[in-house]
Amino acid sequence: MRLFLTTILACLLTLPTLAQGKQTPTLFAHRGCWSQNENKEFIVPENSLPAVAMAKRMGYTGIECDVHYTKDNVMVILHDATLNRTMRRASDYSKLDKPVKLADLTFEELRRDYVLESTNPEWRTPIPTLEELLAECKKHGIVPMLHSALMPSYHVAQQMFGNDWICFTGGVEHMQQVRKFSDCTILLSINDGTAEENISRLEQIGGRCGISTMNYALYTEEFCHALTSRGYIVQASIFPAPHEAIGQRNGITYQLTDFSIMPSHRPIDKGSAKLRATSNNAVWEWSSDEKLECGAVTLDVEFEGEIEVVINNDRTYTLSHAAMGRDKIGGRLFDKAASVKLSAKPGTVVKKASAKAYKY
Repeated sequence: MRLFLTTILACLLTLPTLAQGKQTPTLFAHRGCWSQNENKEFIVPENSLPAVAMAKRMGYTGIECDVHYTKDNVMVILHDATLNRTMRRASDYSKLDKPVKLADLTFEELRRDYVLESTNPEWRTPIPTLEELLAECKKHGIVPMLHSALMPSYHVAQQMFGNDWICFTGGVEHMQQVRKFSDCTILLSINDGTAEENISRLEQIGGRCGISTMNYALYTEEFCHALTSRGYIVQASIFPAPHEAIGQRNGITYQLTDFSIMPSHRPIDKGSAKLRATSNNAVWEWSSDEKLECGAVTLDVEFEGEIEVVINNDRTYTLSHAAMGRDKIGGRLFDKAASVKLSAKPGTVVKKASAKAYKY
């Protein structure tokens, strides 16, 4: 609990802009630290025990998970209403050709007949129960964030973690019910509203709490500051590129992500450049010498003007600063070399760009 509270306080107390040395937000792996290959097959299955272990390996503070009932009211970890996207038949590992609804299956049928999809046969395991996933989080020192509408799931988390877990869902009245038995961190899912309107909602919940949204347009610098200056958490929920980087610039304190990562250990490779684009784009490309089974790349860039950044050949960021400013981007990777391509648009000055590769 002491470590958890320390993390919360560090997140809330370090809120100047990146250019002033702002700390990166506390990172949570969305559905655990899952991964897919180029054919979109799962390597590390989402919402799985291996995804919890991988989150620990890659340095995430916690994981988000989704909780639903089977037909006979056993709480299991699955995002979709059907099994088709993430699971296969246990008997022969074949794909599910017709929709298979979780709500139509008993727990016994679910565990007997289906396994999670993974290119690694050792990870082709049955779907975990809520208790199994929480036990794995406890084993690895990972903070669980329950994205659930099931009140009994919150009671289980409270029994296993005390107040050191995160409740993430919508509805002020629903959250008030949670607050009656738990002093956990509560994140209220929102879609709109002014900063003051959302502060009013949070005041009705009380305790350690904040907001989370997928609406990246909501998180202006002024909006984020209005909440964080009052001690509230501001979580960016799976923002697409480049909006998670802009959210970091604007002062988010939590980041729920499928790809972002900010390593703290020593890099295995690095490179740097300075660019000045006149009438044409100026381009810098860099890649690590080593192909990484499990790794990350970061780009720390200080510039004035507009740049386009491609991370690991699969994620593109278009960023701009009217005056000299700084951004840091990080992305996790599996079974490839770390790579960065930076294109400075005409009139742009890149004072320094520093790329680093990390191995896990």
